[in-house]
Amino acid sequence: MRAEKHPTQDLPEEKLAFNLDETVEDLQRSGMRLLQMKQGFRFGQDSVLLAAYAAQFATSGRSAAGISRKPAPYIADLGAGCGAVCMLLAARLPQAHLVGLELDPASAEILQRNIQLNKISDRLEAVQGDIRRLAAGEKIAASLQPQMFDLVVSNPPYFLPERSWQDGKPARQEMMVSLSDLMLAAARLLKPKGRLVLIHQTSRLPDVISQARQIQLEPKTLRLIQSLPDRAPATFLFSAVSQGRPGGFLVEKPLLVFSRPGVLSPETAAWYGREPHLTPDELYRGLSRAALAPPTGEASGRDNPGGENHA
Repeated sequence: MRAEKHPTQDLPEEKLAFNLDETVEDLQRSGMRLLQMKQGFRFGQDSVLLAAYAAQFATSGRSAAGISRKPAPYIADLGAGCGAVCMLLAARLPQAHLVGLELDPASAEILQRNIQLNKISDRLEAVQGDIRRLAAGEKIAASLQPQMFDLVVSNPPYFLPERSWQDGKPARQEMMVSLSDLMLAAARLLKPKGRLVLIHQTSRLPDVISQARQIQLEPKTLRLIQSLPDRAPATFLFSAVSQGRPGGFLVEKPLLVFSRPGVLSPETAAWYGREPHLTPDELYRGLSRAALAPPTGEASGRDNPGGENHA
């Protein structure tokens, strides 16, 4: 597949299409909005947690974080989908330059419209292309050069192919892109001491650590995610530094998502943020009203923190 760089020129507001099979979500971050398909993989808790966790490394100023102290870090999102993590990072890091790489042409097209909708084409670029080509050392876009990025983030497929066929959820399957492909692509893109940050299922933790070390991505932090106080962690946040020194691996205290059913813990609530909701006029501003569909709270990262379904 040939990589395609989507146009970056913002379209006039009245010409930005909003289709009947799509919804628009209020991200409650700097007025950011997100177009996404009604069906299929929709953003939710994982996207919010990954963006919040990754942003800490880009702003901490700690040398151990492996992030350039320059005011404008370069960040790549591998498997960006329609751009939820990209948009949240753009809101959190106004000086950052971001590139979202997505294999699926339809998702990449929605990502490009989200860039136009939020008027951030000067700092976020959509590239439709194959992570496997990056892993193989091919150059697929001028904006995805070796050792170019301070930070690479990803919310990769959780399940191995043998289970994926049964689940029937392509966005969560390792049928097209393996964990090894992802790690290799990240290693090629990262600057020395740059950092990979990802979210994954706890059953895959041994694979994540072993494969990272095989390609000189040294594990540095691990944070287990616990949905409720009486539940075992099902997912985790992880970071590894390119060409990092062995040692200093930090297992952080678990992140508790809900203090009790339906009530976010104080820390997770802070990660979500509590900016005022957009009014209906603000939510739909710049979108064609010829094919408007009402927004749904069922998968919004705000109204339903558990909106992403990986099971």
